[in-house]
Amino acid sequence: MIAGGWVPVLRGRSDAGLRHPGTRDVDVLFNDDRETIRNAVQLFLASGFVLSAKHEFQLLKALSVGSRKFVFNIDLMHPAEAFTQPEMFQDIMDLGIRSDYDEMKPKVKSICFRSSAIIFQQNLWSRVKVAATNFSGKHSECYVPLMDESALILSKADSVKQDKRARDAFDIYFLLSGPEGQKIAKKLKSLSASFPQVSMQLEHLHKFLKEHSNQFDKNVANYFTHKSVAVEPSRYVRELLFS
Repeated sequence: MIAGGWVPVLRGRSDAGLRHPGTRDVDVLFNDDRETIRNAVQLFLASGFVLSAKHEFQLLKALSVGSRKFVFNIDLMHPAEAFTQPEMFQDIMDLGIRSDYDEMKPKVKSICFRSSAIIFQQNLWSRVKVAATNFSGKHSECYVPLMDESALILSKADSVKQDKRARDAFDIYFLLSGPEGQKIAKKLKSLSASFPQVSMQLEHLHKFLKEHSNQFDKNVANYFTHKSVAVEPSRYVRELLFS
């Protein structure tokens, strides 16, 4: 399933006239055992992706943009609840490369995606038709398994407070300020009433909105591009989700 920044890009539309800045990587969330992820890695490698020497949870591919070549990455992710001893990273594949230090031995890993098991349990995703230019430069259409807006907000409810995740605030506001905002909020409230882990995630967001509203507003405003809104983003989100 595709997670992260592609959710607001492909699903979102803001009534406030905002434009999403897009994203330059792809987060792929798996819900199965290591063998499934191993098979997916082999398919990526067969299609021209290469392993990252620095970040073992990433696969890389060089693509041309205009007259330049850029390297884009795919991040492999797993739910924290998927393993009995959840850690930030899980070993997926041994690459068979010798190292004098076992902990430095090159491997393929996946990175922990916290509180994401419910995305699969409650089917917080669907297939979305995407039309784009493929790696061969030809027009292509396919259906992509993409998490829904409620899952995206849950995934960012805690990380939004991190200094390096300023865009998370905009993603949350962008989705909730769109034509589906009321529907998304209703779904989150329903999930929160039924699942303690959802309630806990949303409480992280609620606390940040109350205690650091100025920071949330500032992070959202970084992407306004000369737009203005009548209600502060933090207040808008707080009243929509928690009133």
